[in-house]
Amino acid sequence: MNHDDKWIQLVFITDSANAEILALRLEEAGATAVSLLDAADQALFDTGQEGNSLWDQTRLIALFPATADLEVVLNNLRQKVEQLPPHEIIPLPDQDWEHSWMSRFKPMQFGKRLWVCPSWETPPDPDAINLTLDPGMAFGTGTHETTSLCLHWLSENRASLTGKSLIDYGCGSGILAIAAARLGADSVWAVDIEQQALERTRENAKANSVLEKLIISHPDQSQKIGADLLIANILANPLIALAPLFADYTKPDGRILLSGILRNQVPEILEAYYPFYTFLEPIYANEWVLLEGIRKSQ
Repeated sequence: MNHDDKWIQLVFITDSANAEILALRLEEAGATAVSLLDAADQALFDTGQEGNSLWDQTRLIALFPATADLEVVLNNLRQKVEQLPPHEIIPLPDQDWEHSWMSRFKPMQFGKRLWVCPSWETPPDPDAINLTLDPGMAFGTGTHETTSLCLHWLSENRASLTGKSLIDYGCGSGILAIAAARLGADSVWAVDIEQQALERTRENAKANSVLEKLIISHPDQSQKIGADLLIANILANPLIALAPLFADYTKPDGRILLSGILRNQVPEILEAYYPFYTFLEPIYANEWVLLEGIRKSQ
């Protein structure tokens, strides 16, 4: 490898059914960024479903630092993915990564009033609520259905956020905590087990002028609090394990939003949360689901 190469691309060609879950697993494995591109020069038509449609043949590109041990990454993936597609490893100089990623990342709209924009783009609607968020090491720039579902909910339920307290458990980039603060939440606890995510959340909160509204910490560093709304955009197994804790963190009649859930995982999630919450109808985006629950009175 050339000493000027600062990044490695791990490239897969897969089908639309497996692209989303493989992308999520690569993020869990430490990918700095994951891109999904057309692999067969195929037109992509709107199906009318909420969320991003994918091509039948999808080129999935995961970006890692050149120092990453991709053999370890691949071995971990083989344990989590039923059949790992063939892969290719391509070194990438730093300047090429920056140029290609910036060219792909465009402003995105969620609901009627909320936009997420990279710092190098002019917001399409200057009168809207515009979040400035650049791609970085922590997850969550709104491109994945799991984040998009939460952002749509926050945008469409702005009135119910005004003056309320909120917990973003597993904050990643801080996008949900920051969106809630910009949409009127009075106080937000952004929590994550990764120090890198907490640092990124702090940077993004400062860039969006809401740092004073946020408490940013590891879960072990905070006292039990009762929130009006708790959002957890993480994976199914941690969600199941955390159900009793989340119930303690939510006020009676408060709400919970659970994301990062596949359709076939919904029954076991509902079973874990049934003692504590009453759930509304699920919201779907392709294979991903957002669950909204109301805390039962104690």
